Amino acid sequence: MTNRENCLLAYQHKTPAYIPCFFTDIALIQACPQMERYTGLSRGEDYWGCEWIYEDNIHACITTPGKYLFTDIADWKENMKFPDLEAIDWEKQADIDIHSDFLAFVMGYGLHPRADGKSIYDDDRARVCMVLNGMFERMHACMGFENALMALIEDPDSCREYFHAMADWKIEYFKKIGKYYDMDILNAHDDYGSNDRMFMSPDLWRSLIKPELARMVEACHDAGMLYQHHSCGFIEPIVPDLVEIGCDAIDTFQACNKNTAELKKKYGDKITFCGGFNNMNVLDVPGVSPEAVKKEYRRVIDSLAPGGSYVIYPIGGTFEFVEPFLEEHFSYGMQFYANLQNR
Repeated sequence: MTNRENCLLAYQHKTPAYIPCFFTDIALIQACPQMERYTGLSRGEDYWGCEWIYEDNIHACITTPGKYLFTDIADWKENMKFPDLEAIDWEKQADIDIHSDFLAFVMGYGLHPRADGKSIYDDDRARVCMVLNGMFERMHACMGFENALMALIEDPDSCREYFHAMADWKIEYFKKIGKYYDMDILNAHDDYGSNDRMFMSPDLWRSLIKPELARMVEACHDAGMLYQHHSCGFIEPIVPDLVEIGCDAIDTFQACNKNTAELKKKYGDKITFCGGFNNMNVLDVPGVSPEAVKKEYRRVIDSLAPGGSYVIYPIGGTFEFVEPFLEEHFSYGMQFYANLQNR
């Protein structure tokens, strides 16, 4: 069995030979990354006209505070320019993307070709295309976070029109990825929660976002890829909804979701759980000790890995934890399933 096949077993809700890990078993790219977010290390615009500033402390960009395309959701049609997907030379773009070192990009080293000259197709890893700025994330990138939250309450009809149009565009984007890239998994980002609650009520999410997300999941499957939904923060109330609309996997499923083990036991045969780590209080704490990292690794693995359908996804704001994390992965995680069988 290849490493890629082993990883995909977890995404098929089965028990692989060993636990797949983001750092060792995932080949990550973005499709035309500059379209969804500025990719430099200073300040610039994406293809939508939103301005971004690079923040070194989190190795990522944030939208420029106070600089919006509009502040009233009723004005979105007049002020949003949807990137023309037909204007992109996708064969050329795909060749650039598959040869780029996206893990280094995610870790804050800028966007560059791989030093070895290879593509992700040369790697024995599961192929994941990361799509940033989902429907809600693009909404608050354009109009500001507080304005977006208020719009959900004050003008749900305009929000519903916006979400439908955005889903239409995303579906066409997914089709391009399915046609020009050979991917196993599409990892679509749209954060819905803070550290202790969702940004909007679960019922409001179900009314405005869920129907359009369901269309996007179906389109992803039609394009030949599994659908993995990324949402940081607390999203526990909508996990059954994500299962219902056919999501194949969910990350990062952080520890602020208080019933991770119970949800895994209940839905692990239907959706793959990726993550489960405490980034805020452990992994992303400056100067975190190797002992604390290794303890957190074992806590999550012991809780979520039994039964398979699990992938190690410790994505956060910093990567100081990686060395001791991988030490524990190779000494404990790689033998976890074999040791369970021998008990």
